[in-house]
Amino acid sequence: MSIINQPEDILGLALKNVLTPMLTKEKILKKIKNWQRIIVVEIIGLYEITLIFNNSEITIEYGEKPKYHIKIKMTLDALIAITEGRLGLISAFLRRKLKVKKIYRIFTINKFQSILVKALHLANKTYEEV
Repeated sequence: MSIINQPEDILGLALKNVLTPMLTKEKILKKIKNWQRIIVVEIIGLYEITLIFNNSEITIEYGEKPKYHIKIKMTLDALIAITEGRLGLISAFLRRKLKVKKIYRIFTINKFQSILVKALHLANKTYEEV
């Protein structure tokens, strides 16, 4: 099982709560087993969170790390729309609601989106059931 550190703020805690259920799935665990990537997610107007994938550990830190593999910038509205399934990643990118630095690292982007977007949709379904 993967380990996620205890975040210090509400956005980090939300990310932890979203990602934790996904880390019980064997398919996801296989994806991140030997994955070592640093991904910065910036919610425009709030702040940046860095997700460090180091084998089966995920560390959530604050601010941008100088050496990252990709950086994703999006508005809070775009994040909510993606979570609710009203907006896809490609649509968000084409509408400039989501920007990616180092976009040439397409395999990293693809793997990260397969984890994060599924986690966001799962969290939204769970919330709607409550």
